[in-house]
Amino acid sequence: MAAVESRTSEQHGGGPVITVTTTVPAAGGTFVARHEGRVVFVRGSAPHETVTARVIDDPSGLDGARFWRAETVDVLEPSVDRVPTVWPEAGTDGVGGADWAHIALPAQRRIATDVLRELLQRAKVTSFPLDDVQVEPAPHDEDGLGWRTRVRLAVDERGRVGMRGWRSHEVRPVGENPLAAPAIRALALTSWTPPAGTEAIDAVAPSADEPAVVIIGRDLDPGDVSIPEGWGAAHVAVQNSSGLHVVRGAETVRERVGDQELVVGVTGFWQVHRDAASLLADVVERDLAARPGDSVWDLYGGVGLFAARIGRTTGLDGEVVSVEGNKRAGRLAQQNLADVPGASARTSDATDFVREQRRGADRVVLDPPRAGAGAELIELLAERVRERIVYVSCEPSTLARDLAIAEQKGWRIEDLRAFDLYPHTHHIETVVVLERD
Repeated sequence: MAAVESRTSEQHGGGPVITVTTTVPAAGGTFVARHEGRVVFVRGSAPHETVTARVIDDPSGLDGARFWRAETVDVLEPSVDRVPTVWPEAGTDGVGGADWAHIALPAQRRIATDVLRELLQRAKVTSFPLDDVQVEPAPHDEDGLGWRTRVRLAVDERGRVGMRGWRSHEVRPVGENPLAAPAIRALALTSWTPPAGTEAIDAVAPSADEPAVVIIGRDLDPGDVSIPEGWGAAHVAVQNSSGLHVVRGAETVRERVGDQELVVGVTGFWQVHRDAASLLADVVERDLAARPGDSVWDLYGGVGLFAARIGRTTGLDGEVVSVEGNKRAGRLAQQNLADVPGASARTSDATDFVREQRRGADRVVLDPPRAGAGAELIELLAERVRERIVYVSCEPSTLARDLAIAEQKGWRIEDLRAFDLYPHTHHIETVVVLERD
């Protein structure tokens, strides 16, 4: 028997323990089972295995619920896809952030492919053959380890540094944290005693700069931070209720993508996987196929990653506008695009920006958050983009919804590629090319 350590029923909640056999995967990293005719979504399992699982829904509402949610307690008959976990401290009784660490890496990609295909089918997306949908590994990623260049750690009231458990406020040990980049592990943050009042710590491992550490706490005094010698030349800052305060170094770091360098805020958004920015910039540049003189919108443009690359093609006779709602990121985009001919940055909500543009654009790339673009923006783009849309998505369920809307408005999927940029988790990144039907 394979076992998943079960600490206490208090950790899991008060629901019943049931024995079920899982079948197919579901969105969100769970697997489908049935218990007495009711669907159960089981976390911490794998396809086609028999487990005991504790129901985590409110016991008072179980009888009338259409489905239950549960988490694995013990594995009775393991799946052929189950392997020794790459992160023993993760799992249903451990820290979050690696919900598939117990599944073989090739199987993770097969399972993610099945989920993506199912979501596209349920959304009634028809212009791209589902058999051609396939989740690919990132280049040179053989074991799915050491890829996270951004990590958030939690700190409990005793000053212990770790991560919170799934559905738990308890701060738990992270062990070797094998998904974190080596530069982050080298900081040994879990062995450090932070100043009183620290609530969380962000660690950043940029590609063209020293690491950065941001110590977070509403009432923290930057003067209370003593920098350990082991942090080397790392940038250090405090984020408190009055803002970000640099203790040493700078409030930005440099990221290299191909032959370009971009400046990113230490607390700002950047692709987490060490190779994601370069991979996505290459794929978007090729898929967008911009030409000299084209008008291009880069929506949810962040600090200008895609616009910086596209602007080198469209040139002085073209126009590339990076549109970003976050003011800090928008200012950094202006800085990063200052030397790119024909490129500019606007701080605006993406939908508001497109609504105001009467002339439209030849081509658009958009990279929205998990909530997706939404119906209004997709409908506006369907009207105002003349040739091609490239949609970058980190959430397949909202992507499928938006693609269905685009098809209804007369667009078709020309190409679709999905990448495993979050190994040992259920998350994927997808790049879709849309053209007028």
